[in-house]
Amino acid sequence: MTTDIRTIQKKMRALGVKTDENKSFAQLTTFGVGGRIALTVYPDTPSKCAKTLKYLRKNAVKTVTVGRGSNILASDDDFDGVAVVTTAMNGVKIRGKRAEVLAGTSTKYLARLLCQRGLCKGEFLACLPATVGGAVVTNAGCFGQDMAGILKSVKALKDGRVVRIGADECKLGKRTSVFCDRPDWTVLSLSLQFEQSTPQRVADTVGYMQRQKASRQPLNGRSAGCVLYHESVAVSRLIDEAGLKGFRIGGAEVSHKHAGFVLNVDKATALDIYLLIQHIRKTLWERFGLFAKTEVRLVGFGNDDFFTERKE
Repeated sequence: MTTDIRTIQKKMRALGVKTDENKSFAQLTTFGVGGRIALTVYPDTPSKCAKTLKYLRKNAVKTVTVGRGSNILASDDDFDGVAVVTTAMNGVKIRGKRAEVLAGTSTKYLARLLCQRGLCKGEFLACLPATVGGAVVTNAGCFGQDMAGILKSVKALKDGRVVRIGADECKLGKRTSVFCDRPDWTVLSLSLQFEQSTPQRVADTVGYMQRQKASRQPLNGRSAGCVLYHESVAVSRLIDEAGLKGFRIGGAEVSHKHAGFVLNVDKATALDIYLLIQHIRKTLWERFGLFAKTEVRLVGFGNDDFFTERKE
């Protein structure tokens, strides 16, 4: 780290931002793996988050932004940088059918509020173990709903300035957005648009979605959901067809229940999980000529030339 931890902590105190030197990615991610982090910080407002990131980037400090950690695979190596955790930055204001939501807000918490107001088209949020900010970065969704269907605009730190970005500029696609291509752009808050229904109808839809997910997916296991995706092909079906259900490397295993999930079943290391994901990708390429993209965000892993050089 180019800037001393004590110097960073002093700056964080001046900004009113909590810090912690005793965290690891294993504690902050749903996979439950990953090395120790030099410093973890918890800004609790968009202003503090923006100032924190501007300071860290200006001083060339390695940073990673973390929500609920449900879409991150961090390596076992210690992280010589700062993890900016957004979960303290939460809050929702609903006016009519429009909601202004801070990026660190739990998707499930927002879903409960929408249900109470009888607002629909956001029922899928109840099925995500994520923050709202993280959900828009990957355009998360299920059951025919996704963030692209409800997003109006985003307030983000873009090129060192806090600006309002319209939904079109966010370029939400299948499990991607402009924020995936530009990790230096950070979501601070969102403006979301819903439709009016009734609390009972919304609750019924949420209940149906949750029952379906529980019947199809290993929700009690340590995972990051589906690890791979393709714009036009159901990757999990091909993983199943390739006979990879139950395939293991170390303590990591392809789920028997849903082939798209990789599980930490027996004290897996981050390397176990990474190698298993790459084995799946290589198998799909060799068997079907399919270039599957990694849905989870990799932290501390180098690029794999076998895959980065290939196009369909």
